[in-house]
Amino acid sequence: MKPFSQWSKEEVEEEFGLYADHSYGLLQEWIAELPSVSDEEQRILRRLSQKLLTHVHDWNEEELKVFFIAFILDFVDFWQPHYRPFFERELSVEYAEGKRLWGVVDFFVASGKQSPRKPFFFLHEYKKQADTSNDPTGQLLAEMVAAQKANPDTHPIYGAYIIGRHWYFVLLDGLVYAESLAYDATKDEIMAIVGILRQTKDIIDGLLQRFHR
Repeated sequence: MKPFSQWSKEEVEEEFGLYADHSYGLLQEWIAELPSVSDEEQRILRRLSQKLLTHVHDWNEEELKVFFIAFILDFVDFWQPHYRPFFERELSVEYAEGKRLWGVVDFFVASGKQSPRKPFFFLHEYKKQADTSNDPTGQLLAEMVAAQKANPDTHPIYGAYIIGRHWYFVLLDGLVYAESLAYDATKDEIMAIVGILRQTKDIIDGLLQRFHR
């Protein structure tokens, strides 16, 4: 089968029977009532946001990753005792006879120390505006479905994809997926982006407690 990078949203929906519900309750719970961001943190994030505003049209994909996305992820700090971030790791799962989902994932959070075990959150980044030959939603969903198939514990899979300045948060729960509106990281919406990522850590902590009682 095709790698993650070649899946479109429509193909993922048809192959795995997914359907969209953008008012899905779990999505609203995820992106609402966010953890607070301190005054000092707001000052740091506004400087970072201004840097993005200045360079977003000039940076290539790697520059966007190194000069902006990495700072946001480090600010949130996914390095925790029972899970950690992984960059550029391969994920592969056979979901039916002779059919496999596979590819290299930009960034994801999973249990495990040296090797990822149970994935919880995926981040797919893409510099340019979406066009017909590139479908970041489909690519992210394909990665999330692979995690769902590989996970013995049934729980929602969380993710986000980035197009330049815009962050979109996506949740997959069973066959239902839900996607947020865009959050513009060149505006004060960067505070909400950080808040959602911190909320994601709280959700992962809750899932680990639930499945390891």
